[in-house]
Amino acid sequence: MPVEVIVAGLPRSGTLSMCEALTQLGYHKSMHMAKLIVNPTQMAVWTEIYGKHLEKTWTSHDWRQMFNQQFPEYIAVTDAPFCDFAVEIAQAYPEAKVSFYILSYSLFFFT
Repeated sequence: MPVEVIVAGLPRSGTLSMCEALTQLGYHKSMHMAKLIVNPTQMAVWTEIYGKHLEKTWTSHDWRQMFNQQFPEYIAVTDAPFCDFAVEIAQAYPEAKVSFYILSYSLFFFT
């Protein structure tokens, strides 16, 4: 399935809440780091992706192929590691909606 929503928010900025909200809005297959970290295979895949990204060898086609293989059922992505590659994922899926999710840390410390 193609990625329909990309939440480009850093960890600890409310991305888990956004992931849960997307699920309630009908994006039933939303990916968050909390789901990745329990799967060592996925973590190994992302280690490889970071390496290839540093080599600047991946194309939009490579991103689409990787998502189709690794996350075929997910249509929304939030948090890390996806936020690290938000531009690349958006280029691979130009039809996706992109949300920049920012938390004001000045307010965070007073709550």
